[in-house]
Amino acid sequence: MKRMKRSHPICERDGFPKLRIDGRLQCVAEYLNRCIGQRRVVDLVRRGKTTYHVFENGHELPLLCFCCGEPLEFTDLERSRRDIAGRRLEAMSVGTAQLQEGKEVIEFRLEFSKKGRLSKKVSMTVTPEVARRLRHPTDCPHVRHSSTPKNRRKKRQ
Repeated sequence: MKRMKRSHPICERDGFPKLRIDGRLQCVAEYLNRCIGQRRVVDLVRRGKTTYHVFENGHELPLLCFCCGEPLEFTDLERSRRDIAGRRLEAMSVGTAQLQEGKEVIEFRLEFSKKGRLSKKVSMTVTPEVARRLRHPTDCPHVRHSSTPKNRRKKRQ
């Protein structure tokens, strides 16, 4: 088995990848947990080619393939919407997968709650890059809104 080349630094506390978000390295699990941890999914929407989980607090998480980073495709968006709506993001986990060509990639799993007593929990494997592309509502206290290029230009003037 090929040894995985580390594409991201690893968080010392919990072993999740770290990405540069808002100008500093942040653990993807800690970052997402602050904004959408234990929050209910209220919708599944497609914007352009990308589909997003919309959370009750206005955050939108892009659903991107763990192996290539491209948007995940949903054959029946309405059915998928019905299945995910009402579930909460309960946990996240990380592992590795070996692709057919022998390359190893990070599998970042989002783990969602049951919808009722008879339902099962749902998990979805995505790329850690979803953390960097999380869309925040304007009132989110966990994002530096001044870090956008447009706002930086205004500050310099």
